[in-house]
Amino acid sequence: MAEHRPKYRRALPEDRRDDLVAATLRCLAKWGHAGVSVRRIAVEAGVSAGLVNHHFDGIEALVAAAYEKVSGDVMAAILARVEPVVGARARLSAFIEASFSPEVLDPALLRVWVVFWSLLPHVDVLKGIQKRTWVDYRRTLEVELAACVPAGRSLDVERVALGLAALMDGLWLQWCLDPGCYAAEVGVALAERFVDDALVATRQG
Repeated sequence: MAEHRPKYRRALPEDRRDDLVAATLRCLAKWGHAGVSVRRIAVEAGVSAGLVNHHFDGIEALVAAAYEKVSGDVMAAILARVEPVVGARARLSAFIEASFSPEVLDPALLRVWVVFWSLLPHVDVLKGIQKRTWVDYRRTLEVELAACVPAGRSLDVERVALGLAALMDGLWLQWCLDPGCYAAEVGVALAERFVDDALVATRQG
């Protein structure tokens, strides 16, 4: 998450909102909880605090928009690598590889997520976003996994998707806490092995 401080410029309301969301994410990445401040975000965006309040109904609304943005961006980065791929197993491999790409293995991203996670118990709108994005993520994994099941076989796709998601999330967290503690290729290999073992264990339908 590169540092960037925009100069004041006239902008359409939707562009200004986008600028403020981007500034919020930079503040959270740099300062953690201390970045959850209208004043600090306004300075980062190069605007007045009044303009922040004009576009968002309080800091919670702005943080929620930032949470929505970062969640969507991570998923979009993964799907961008999956969509061009042909073949069910190859698509799932692309999903796994994208999950260990530089866009996702990013310690600055972890600093942002930590702030969001700490606010979840106290901010209902964040709870809603978290539940929806988690369901969307897991369902996407379920669809990709189901397409890999051999004809005439059955697999508990929901449980396997949950296990795969937990494995990749845990590996992601450990890498972001201690960058370079393992090579991205190791994470990919572990996730691929998990999938291969699950597919080998499919039952006759």
